[in-house]
Amino acid sequence: MFVRSSHVARAAHFSFVWSLACASSLAWMSACASTVDTAEGETKSATLADAPFVGTWTSELDGATMIIEPTGIFSIDVPARSEKPAGTSVGRWTYNGEIVIFTNLSNTATCADVPGSYKPEVVRDVLRFELVRDECAPRQQHMGWPWKRAK
Repeated sequence: MFVRSSHVARAAHFSFVWSLACASSLAWMSACASTVDTAEGETKSATLADAPFVGTWTSELDGATMIIEPTGIFSIDVPARSEKPAGTSVGRWTYNGEIVIFTNLSNTATCADVPGSYKPEVVRDVLRFELVRDECAPRQQHMGWPWKRAK
C-alpha cells in the first residue's frame, strides 16, 4: 500500500510540474506577441517574429545599419560622415500587422521615449516605411529612404 501511494504522489507531482512547465511555455511564447492600437482605434495582435521586416537592413541614405530583432528591440547604427560622428539609436518596436511603432529608449541621446508610427512594406529585399506619425526628425529622415536587406 505504501509503494502504491508513493507512485500516486509521484504521478500527481509530475502532472503538476508538467502543467506548470506548459503554462510557463505559453507565457513565454505570448511575450513575443504585441497588441497595439491602430490609427483607426482597433486593437490587433501580431507575433513580432512573424513581421516581414525582422532582420538586418542597410539604409540607402547613408549606409546606416538597422537591426530589427524578433524580441521587440531595434538598433540603428549610423556611420561617421564628414564632420558628423557615428551614432547609435536603440529602442523598442511593436507591430500590429499593419503599423510598426518605434520608440527610442530613454538612455538614447536622440528622441528618447518619442514613438514613431510607420506602415512598412517589403518588396523583394527592399523595405520602405510610409510615415503615419513621428515627431523625431532624424528617425523620420532615415525612415523616408529605402532599406536593403543585408546579406
